[in-house]
Amino acid sequence: IACEENWPNVFVNHGQLFQDDARIGIPTDKSRYGWDTSAGDASEENDEFARFNITPRGERAEDDYRNEARTFGYQVEVDPYSDAHAVKRTALGRFRHEGCWLGKLEAGQPVVYYSGHDSRNEYVYKYVSDAAWDPADANRPGEAYDRLAIGSKYLDNGTLYVARFHADGSGEWLPLTPGAQTRDGRTLAAALGLADDDAAGIIINTCDAADLLGATPMDRPEWASVDPASGEVYLTLTNNTQRTAEETTPTYTNDGEHLEQVGVGYDLAPTNAANPRANNEAGHIIRWRESRLPNAFVWEVFVFGAAADDADNHSGLTEMNQFASPDGLWFDEREDGQGILWIQTDNGYDGVTEYTNDQLLAVVPNGLDDIQGTGPVINSSNQQQLKRFAVGPNGCEVTGIFATPDKTALFINIQHPGNWPADGNALVQDATAVASGQVRPRAATVVIQKRDGGPIGV
Repeated sequence: IACEENWPNVFVNHGQLFQDDARIGIPTDKSRYGWDTSAGDASEENDEFARFNITPRGERAEDDYRNEARTFGYQVEVDPYSDAHAVKRTALGRFRHEGCWLGKLEAGQPVVYYSGHDSRNEYVYKYVSDAAWDPADANRPGEAYDRLAIGSKYLDNGTLYVARFHADGSGEWLPLTPGAQTRDGRTLAAALGLADDDAAGIIINTCDAADLLGATPMDRPEWASVDPASGEVYLTLTNNTQRTAEETTPTYTNDGEHLEQVGVGYDLAPTNAANPRANNEAGHIIRWRESRLPNAFVWEVFVFGAAADDADNHSGLTEMNQFASPDGLWFDEREDGQGILWIQTDNGYDGVTEYTNDQLLAVVPNGLDDIQGTGPVINSSNQQQLKRFAVGPNGCEVTGIFATPDKTALFINIQHPGNWPADGNALVQDATAVASGQVRPRAATVVIQKRDGGPIGV
């Protein structure tokens, strides 16, 4: 599953924005990369540049590219073992997908995927398939079969939900369906000006639909990971400088102008129980467990990022494990049930960057408190369970983690380092040392192994 994330600003619309284009943030001045400015070039083929200007020009949609942006913002399934075309799984919603994480599989139960909209004051989504999981559809090494057909079975028909987090630690999944009831008592289809059975229209307007149902705006939901044993879901909320302590009017701006529209997307959002810190520069991680009740869950804050000397260091972090802006997240399954939750950071918070670089941390959640109240689970009584494992070079983001099946090699990515290495001839060196000479820093994949060849983290 590949995810379309930062796609809106590759387009531009110099005219009247459609409702969904305005909500998702299509620029009205200029596009990010200026591909549209190459339209009409002698080298252009099949309007490859013109399609990024979605300004309506003709009388009909067929006369221009006004709907081109509506073909983006989805989860995309790719079979790397065949030359079959990639398939956009539109039922999983249209927004800025940071990722897509499979819930715990159980025979006879629906297949579940979780995804966050990586923007400030945006939402958390869950997709539930109509088809029940059949273990016979699992990966079959060495056997030829149509993987994308299996994807179609589970990912083309289902229900998309958006999360509402209540202050008491409970939560509910709100269905994004035409007949769902909005906060003012209308059906979702009616509120969006759609036909009563227009499920596709709901998907195109995923963000507006979530606004209308009263979803909880979050502090930039990025990566998630699911505990394969318990099914608990962990989600990084990286940061949010547009979170306020005061009540704010639920509106949003586009290029500085207030836009009238049916939804209530947030430019600034007030604090709430799941996102309790105003101007949240350090971020936090939240976790939840699905309830036996329909469309319900219970949640709590797992850990708050912070500098060790912050007044709001609710998790009691020290200089040995302080971090900010959690981003990448991966649950490392172990046969003994003591799975490691790996946390990667993409930090821009001065309180932590003055002390250390972006990093990889590890914690074993099993044995820590079960979900009760709203947390944090990591606090002054047990924060020693959270340990810094590795530190990246200056200016980098640590991201993209996975391991070999036997856990003897751990892979991480070092993205956009500011300097590395300080000494090109040294095998061991301080990653925080400033580079000298004419060394050009490059992104890299790093493989971490133990000297004795054993599993990492044991």
